Amino acid sequence: MNTPKADTPVKTIRIILGLAGAGLIGYGLLGLPTQLGPAELVGLLTWMAVGLLLHDGVIVPLSTLAGAGLTRLSFGLRPTSVALLRGALMTGTVVTLITGILLKAQSVARSTTVLEVDYAGHLLWFWTVLALASAAAIYVSERSGSTGPTIGDRQT
Repeated sequence: MNTPKADTPVKTIRIILGLAGAGLIGYGLLGLPTQLGPAELVGLLTWMAVGLLLHDGVIVPLSTLAGAGLTRLSFGLRPTSVALLRGALMTGTVVTLITGILLKAQSVARSTTVLEVDYAGHLLWFWTVLALASAAAIYVSERSGSTGPTIGDRQT
C-alpha cells in the first residue's frame, strides 16, 4: 500500500530545524567555558538543574492535575472551547506567577522610583479582561454552527 508523500517536506523541514537547533545549543555550550569562570559556570549549571527539577517535579504534576480536574469540569464542551479555556487559564497562571515575583520585588525595594507600578491592580484588570474575553470566545465557539463532537460524547 503506497501512502502519499505529502508530509515529506514537513518532515524534512523539521529535521533541518532540529539539527540547526542542536547545532546552536552545542555552539553555545562550547562557548560557556570561555565566557564564564568556574564559579559562574557552576552557578549557571546549578540554576539550570533547579529549573529542570522545578519544571518536572512541580509544574508538570500540578498542570497535569489541573488538566484532569478541568476535563471533569468542562464535560460537554466542544474541544475548541476546552482548548480556549485551558489556554486562558495557563496564560493567567503564568502572568500571575510573574506578577507575584514583581510584587515581592516591589515590597522589598528600597527606592520609591523602582517598581512603582500598581501590579496588584493591573493583575486584577488582567484577570477581568481575560475572563470576559475567554467567556465570549467560548460562547461563540459553543454557539457556532459547527457540529463537532463534544468532550462528553461517546462513540458507539
